[in-house]
Amino acid sequence: MIIIETIIYVALIIGLFLVCDNRYSRRYYVPLKVVCSTSFLVIFWINQCFSEKFGLMVWAVLACFLGDIMMALYNTYMRRPFFVLGIITFMIAHVALLNYMCRVKPNTSPWVFILAAAPCILLFGMVRWFRLHIGRLLWPCLIYCYFVSTMALKANQCALDGMPIIGIAGLLFLFSDVTILFLYFYHYRSKNKKRFVHYVNLGTYYLAILLFIFSLDY
Repeated sequence: MIIIETIIYVALIIGLFLVCDNRYSRRYYVPLKVVCSTSFLVIFWINQCFSEKFGLMVWAVLACFLGDIMMALYNTYMRRPFFVLGIITFMIAHVALLNYMCRVKPNTSPWVFILAAAPCILLFGMVRWFRLHIGRLLWPCLIYCYFVSTMALKANQCALDGMPIIGIAGLLFLFSDVTILFLYFYHYRSKNKKRFVHYVNLGTYYLAILLFIFSLDY
């Protein structure tokens, strides 16, 4: 069953790739993004609806779904409120994922919260080094950076405690969020390069969500 679900899931993501940053984007990107995000909700429900851990991740999955819609609308219409709402909903998702990991592996090191400040400092440098046109969204992005970094560090602590799937999912989620900076705030001379970054962004994100869902079985 899981194999069939994963094949369908991957097929939907490939379909989403086909409408990224091209003449089909304005008409089909948002609907296909909704379908792809609905698919991980369905997978989550089918596999975990009777699980004792269902309540630990349901809010994270729902927040990711809403964040997906906001970011899809931003990608299509480039309206700043959509991006801000996307940041807020994904921050809620990261807090919910952090709560899930802290519940399954309660001995959280204080270094998880201390070291999460380092990527925020690095973000300042990246804005300058790569000439990212981030403008007034810098501070919201810094706050978001702290939350996703905390989540990723806790995920790696879980990996060291015998849950490697969570560790991989956390790193993929973090990497996906890094690509957002170059997807929306970096000016490309070639559309093909931007499209490739978009593929990486979507692929790593959807794989991370799937791994987090499957991690509930361990």
